Amino acid sequence: MTAMLRMTLLFSLMGGSAAIILTALGGSTIQPAIFALGFLFLKAALPGPGQAQKFQLAAQDLSFLAIFILYGIAGAFILPNIFAGAINVTPLRPIPNGYIFAAFPLSFSSQNITSAVYLLSTLIAALTGHIASQAQKSEIAIARTTATVCGIHALLGLSSVVLAGTAWVSVLKFFRNGFYAQLDQTFDGFVRMNGIWPEPAVFAAYGFAWLVFTTELWLRNVEPRWTGRGAALLTIALLISTSTTAYIGLFAYGLIIALRMLFFPGSVSMRKALVLISGGMVGLAAVLALLAFSPEAASSFADFVSKFTVDKASSASALQRSFWAKQGIDAFWATGGLGVGPGSFRSSSIVTAIIGSTGLIGCTAIFVHLLRVFKPHYRSSYLRVDNARQATGVAASWAALVMLIPATFSAASPDPGFIWGFFCGFALALRRTPTTIPNRELHSSEIGLPDAVL
Repeated sequence: MTAMLRMTLLFSLMGGSAAIILTALGGSTIQPAIFALGFLFLKAALPGPGQAQKFQLAAQDLSFLAIFILYGIAGAFILPNIFAGAINVTPLRPIPNGYIFAAFPLSFSSQNITSAVYLLSTLIAALTGHIASQAQKSEIAIARTTATVCGIHALLGLSSVVLAGTAWVSVLKFFRNGFYAQLDQTFDGFVRMNGIWPEPAVFAAYGFAWLVFTTELWLRNVEPRWTGRGAALLTIALLISTSTTAYIGLFAYGLIIALRMLFFPGSVSMRKALVLISGGMVGLAAVLALLAFSPEAASSFADFVSKFTVDKASSASALQRSFWAKQGIDAFWATGGLGVGPGSFRSSSIVTAIIGSTGLIGCTAIFVHLLRVFKPHYRSSYLRVDNARQATGVAASWAALVMLIPATFSAASPDPGFIWGFFCGFALALRRTPTTIPNRELHSSEIGLPDAVL
């Protein structure tokens, strides 16, 4: 089970690839990791000693996620037919070269089927991740696989920039056989980083999720030689990726770590805090050196970064994304809080996508599930623990929560993704282990805040 879990996580690196292309559904793509997930589920479903108890435990922990996803799957088939023509929406797969505010009457489409399949894969990932995590020493396998995924993802991304224009590009394109829009990633001689993914935004979103998990593992001293190197390498890659998604995520995550260090002294060891500060100072020194010794190169790179980050705020793309995000709110009110079903429209925020697709039921279920995953009222969510299994579970809790930050500004559908599902499964399974720091509720006196704040 653990070996098949590691295989599936490694296959997730090929996010721009296709194991199967469903031409009957408009060319919808089944990624290699989704294909492998089916075999992982079959492995989990095989009868064996204690297997029924493992399933029961996983089902209990994931009950609210199941409500969210099963309602979403049912809604994907039923709601677009009930509310057909009630409002105009932009399809999940936008019309190529169309008007940026193009919208069509709501109707059932193949994208509803595809979205239902991906939602089901998220639930299966959470279920199998939970069951696999119950094995002894699974935290070691998860930590080392995570570090390996980070290293490979970073190296593939860096190679797409450093070796641009060489035969290596053909090797990378070989893996981009999925039915996705392969965008031009060059600007004034600069090459944007996308590795074997179709575009920099999804490359950065995937990498950021693993970066948070790996960094949290390193901060909690879980396989530090593996996780520390993986986190460092992926941080470098994301910093030079010129992706708005990456920069939003890195800034938000850096702020979260700083606030934890401020309000929960001891949550990060002094040695690792110094490493983080030193890394930031080295990065700042590198930028200053570039400005001092090569002003022209610095100016060109600044223009390049500005083009794909700050300037986007006033671009046609930003206006289009704002229009897409608003559709979720409109769909919620137009359906009386029921939603129009996943896959019925394209959003640019997972928040409004969930609101418009699954309505009040879905919003409530996913909110309660996130509370159960993160456990914000428990000390172990903030303070270091000595038990490696518990520490890995806490790291997965943070990853499941923080990886949604970039999705809040970029996700097209309400599906958080199967990687998120794995993190939820890891967190709920591994945090059941007792620790040397009691896994009890947090008291305001421990952080110096008034009771009313907590």
